[in-house]
Amino acid sequence: MKICNILPRKIILPILTASAIAFPVKTAEECAARMASDIPISMVYNSNKIQPRDLDGLKIVADTNFEGGISHRFDDESIQKLKKRILMPDSLLEYKLPIENTSNVYLEPFGYFFANRPYGNKTRPHLGLDIFASQFSRKPKKPVLIKAPVDGVIISNKRARESDNSISNCVVLLGRDGRRYAFDHMARPNDYKDSVPMPTVGTIMKAGDSIGYVGSTGETAMWHLHLTVMTDEEAEAQNASDAWRNLASRIKYCELRGQVNPLDREKAGPIADSLCKYGGAKPGAVGEFKL
Repeated sequence: MKICNILPRKIILPILTASAIAFPVKTAEECAARMASDIPISMVYNSNKIQPRDLDGLKIVADTNFEGGISHRFDDESIQKLKKRILMPDSLLEYKLPIENTSNVYLEPFGYFFANRPYGNKTRPHLGLDIFASQFSRKPKKPVLIKAPVDGVIISNKRARESDNSISNCVVLLGRDGRRYAFDHMARPNDYKDSVPMPTVGTIMKAGDSIGYVGSTGETAMWHLHLTVMTDEEAEAQNASDAWRNLASRIKYCELRGQVNPLDREKAGPIADSLCKYGGAKPGAVGEFKL
């Protein structure tokens, strides 16, 4: 009996000790890192959704525009923080059309449609892509939804006043690709029954989520979406350009920084390919705006 009681201790304990030495216990962080390293990179990114915590510490500021309207936006420092937190390569993102109905879509090109329009004694270019979703640019009988072209976060919200049409409804989306997408001339809430509300600053969007309806708010009588694409790289180049600085100083109510041709695949990215699903749109078909 004594032999039976002693043998297991002498045999089993050394085995357990040797096992502990050969296979040290890993921390939870080490296990998670090892698991992540074994997962294909695409799966890691696809599981990495934008979370409310990505908005922690960001600051919202209010601006008063030239007509006395109030806009809300994240400040520049907050936008750069958010960009780092949600950034993802183009190749791992899904892109959608901002307007799904392609049967009546008509595009007016970047830079050349009324390229220098009079505003008092001033002129301004057309820096964006006009997307008309109804014949003769009339009010569509049924509301035409505007959808987020890519995952991102709303970083700016500008609301039109009820009494006049000098300021448009506009929201800006910071996409996970690092580009900013602005949707202008959006409809007012009372333009359609049971209207989709405009998303507020900090709203997390997925590609295909509803942003609002095509409208005619602002300096236009035509029902259409004015789509703008902006990049930080282009903003830096424009800030270093005397011509762009002079233009911005003359047109203080317009957001000019960083605007690129939405059909330019090199600068605007995959959204250019999506937009070319509309009839008549061709990549690079329209030249860059030149001052």
